[in-house]
Amino acid sequence: MNTSLPSKDRAKRLSKPPEGPKWKRFFGRTIVLVLVISLAIHLLFLLAFGSVAIFKGNLPKLPFVSQEIAADTAPEVPPPPTEDTPVPEEMVQQDPFAAEAPEQSAAEESAPALDMLTVVGGANWAPVIPKNAPVSETGVIGGTGKGTGTGTGTGTGRGGGAGSGKQLFGVTIKARKLGVVVSINKGAQSSGRLPGIFAEIFKEFPDSSVFLTNGGGMMDWDKALDAFNKTVEENKKKEKETGKKFFYPRNMEKPKVARFNTGEALDWVAVRGNNAIPDYPGLKEKHPDLFDDLRKRSNVWFITSYKDANACYLAFDELIKRGVEAIYWYNAFDSPIEGKVSEEVAQKISDGKIEILVQNQGTRVQGRDWLEKVGAKFVK
Repeated sequence: MNTSLPSKDRAKRLSKPPEGPKWKRFFGRTIVLVLVISLAIHLLFLLAFGSVAIFKGNLPKLPFVSQEIAADTAPEVPPPPTEDTPVPEEMVQQDPFAAEAPEQSAAEESAPALDMLTVVGGANWAPVIPKNAPVSETGVIGGTGKGTGTGTGTGTGRGGGAGSGKQLFGVTIKARKLGVVVSINKGAQSSGRLPGIFAEIFKEFPDSSVFLTNGGGMMDWDKALDAFNKTVEENKKKEKETGKKFFYPRNMEKPKVARFNTGEALDWVAVRGNNAIPDYPGLKEKHPDLFDDLRKRSNVWFITSYKDANACYLAFDELIKRGVEAIYWYNAFDSPIEGKVSEEVAQKISDGKIEILVQNQGTRVQGRDWLEKVGAKFVK
């Protein structure tokens, strides 16, 4: 049996779309769409990243951008200078608080010129600053200018100036910074003048530095100690001759400066007094209000040891170091003022042009030559 179809029927049959399930026909269409989309995406990636690869190295660089050093490339660092290797001047850092050199002119107000600004990252694109352009501390840079001007002014140096004087015990002094040396020994305490003296001083100069002494002599320590030891030997000899006991110190410590508001001052003979001496109770008992006032102040000192130490020069030395312009001295002047230490103090007073005001407790004046040398003025 011939099963072949006629040619016309076969061509008609072949021209019809193949029959089958719907999912197969749908799948065939999706493949086409997927291929088209995939092709489009590949083309886009090729255009985007291919152009970067093609033109790599030809991109323009942005100006003024600092470049980092690669991690695997170590910069060349010069070795640190040794003692034998001179340090270049441009590597020496100046101390911003250093005082101006004496030979530098006061008119030189400009800072050293900068050739190049330093920028983080190593960029050196900053413009060069002319060497004659002044640079202020605030970083403002300006050019030079010309101008004229006139002015007047007055100034005062050490010791004050005209019109700045104060009255102290009836005497006008030009000083603005006063130092005080007061002997508070038995005679001064018995006179009753100490409270009034300090009241007037603190009224005019409330911040004055005060040194309390037991007597007012000046003598080299070795000579003062020899004189004291001789007195001790004489007293011992009298005791043997008379058979009586004398109350006197057998040893004398080397004097020093100490603060009056410490416990050490409470054991000082001028404060605690001496029971062996009639009418010598000490400053704490004789003038309690003055004692309390002086203890409250932080700028009150005293010279340790006894009157025979003759160490008043320590008070003058300390006051001169503190830059006082005048010194008021209340003293009995019944002790010697002599020796190397007194000459050194006199020279310092003369060099500093310090005014010396003297108020005498009594009538005797030992050390008159020294007082004349320093130009002392006596006040009542």
